[in-house]
Amino acid sequence: MSIVDPVPQTAGPGDSPRVSPGTRAMRVFVSPVKAWEGLEHQVQWWIPLLITALFSAGVFFLLYDRAVLPMMLEQMEEQVASGQLPAEQFDKIEAAYSGGGARYLMVGGQVLAVTLITFLVAAVVWFGIGFVLGAKFRYRLALEAVCWSNLVTLPGQLIVTAIAWSQETMKGVHIGLAALLPQSDEPSKLMVGLTVFLDAISPFSAWNLVVLVLAGSTLAAAPRRSVAWVLVSLYLALFAIGAVVSAIFSPGS
Repeated sequence: MSIVDPVPQTAGPGDSPRVSPGTRAMRVFVSPVKAWEGLEHQVQWWIPLLITALFSAGVFFLLYDRAVLPMMLEQMEEQVASGQLPAEQFDKIEAAYSGGGARYLMVGGQVLAVTLITFLVAAVVWFGIGFVLGAKFRYRLALEAVCWSNLVTLPGQLIVTAIAWSQETMKGVHIGLAALLPQSDEPSKLMVGLTVFLDAISPFSAWNLVVLVLAGSTLAAAPRRSVAWVLVSLYLALFAIGAVVSAIFSPGS
């Protein structure tokens, strides 16, 4: 009688745990360490991206007449008062932006902006983990990590919506460190840039970054500390670039 050693079985794609989108979304909030199982073989990034894009568009649509349009008109009225904008042109712009076509066009632009920014951030994360750290990390996995991690920013958007709705303007609505800055009717370019930079640093952005670090380190099998250093540095660089661009194009001096 001979004893034959069993042939070891290799795990294939079908053997990896398959996690439903609802379960994964719940884990992102309550157990982010376990939220990334199965993503090596499950393509689900489009689901959270669709959720965040539609949520952002819905919030924008809800606030358009209540807070967004009044803020825009207030800014244009200040330009008319300073002579930068002719009064007759202001009337035409007000009529155009008050119509339904402009509203839906801007909502569509919001969806496009959220989508493009998500793909850009995923490219930055892919570069940081895949090239700076040298880990084996595909762009698709970076996109999964960013899209699913972005779900934790939705509660912050709800808070911003509630504040803007109550104040009937988007001006001066901050949930980041910019809330500590003094408010000014005519902020300088430096103040605009500083406000944008500090506004990006909030409890919800920190939460988002923590979840993203867990996702990146798990999917790339890289040390969490190394991933954290790289992603924090890259995110601060993105915040700084956004602040500089906002300052350059602001009307202040």
